[in-house]
Amino acid sequence: MTTSSIINLQMNTNNNSKTQSENIQDNKQEYSNSITSPINTRLEFPNQQQQQSNDDKLQLKNSWGTYFYKADKQRDWKQNVIYITSIGYIEDFWSFYTHTYGLRDLSNGSDYMLFKSGCLPMWEDVSSRGGGKWIITVDPKRRKRDLDGYWLHLMLLLIGDMFGANLSTYINGAVVSLRVKGDRLALWLKKIDDLNLIKAIGMKFKNLLNIPSNIQLVYEYHEPKFDDYNNEIRLIM
Repeated sequence: MTTSSIINLQMNTNNNSKTQSENIQDNKQEYSNSITSPINTRLEFPNQQQQQSNDDKLQLKNSWGTYFYKADKQRDWKQNVIYITSIGYIEDFWSFYTHTYGLRDLSNGSDYMLFKSGCLPMWEDVSSRGGGKWIITVDPKRRKRDLDGYWLHLMLLLIGDMFGANLSTYINGAVVSLRVKGDRLALWLKKIDDLNLIKAIGMKFKNLLNIPSNIQLVYEYHEPKFDDYNNEIRLIM
C-alpha cells in the first residue's frame, strides 16, 4: 500500500475529542528531557509548532491516540504509559511519525501504541473487556529489517481504514513491543463471540502486512478463557 492510497481515501468528518483516563496522563513535559521519552528532542514536538489550518488538511475517518510505554519497576504500570498526541488528519500522523524515535532507537521494554479515540491501551478498559489480540513475534535481530516496516504499515492500514468497514469496527488499536525474547506486534480487538470473525480479522491482518508463512499469528484473549482441558484457548494461523 502506498502513501498516496492513504491520502486519496474518502475522508469522513469526525469531531471526536481526546478522551483519556485520569490514570494515563499527558506526561510529555515531564519526560521531554528524559531518555525514556518517545519524543525526539532533537526536533521540536509538533504540538509546539504553528499548525496548518485544519481546512487544508485531510481528515481521517477516526481520530487516534498515540502512546508510549517504558518499563520502570519503580512506577505503576499506568504511570509508565505516556500519552503523546492525537491524530485526526493524515498530516498529524506524519508529524507524529517524524517527531518520535524509531523502533531501532528504543531499548527493550518499550512499547508504542495507537488506539482509536475513546479506547485506552489497557485490557481493563470497557472497549477491550472480553476482547483479545492477534500477535506476531519477530526476532529482535530483525527489528531494523522487518519490525519497523510492519509497524509503519500497520499504522497506515488502521488510520486509512484499510481493513474494511465490516472488520474495522471491531478493531481498537495496535501495540508494538520491544522485548529481549522476541518483539511483538499486536492488533487489539473488541469482544467478539464469533470465532470465524476473529479468524477473518487475523487472516486480513496477515495478508495486508504480507506476513511470511513461516511466522505464526496467534490470538490471545485479554482475560484467560479455558477449554475442557483447562488450557487457555489460543488460535494459531
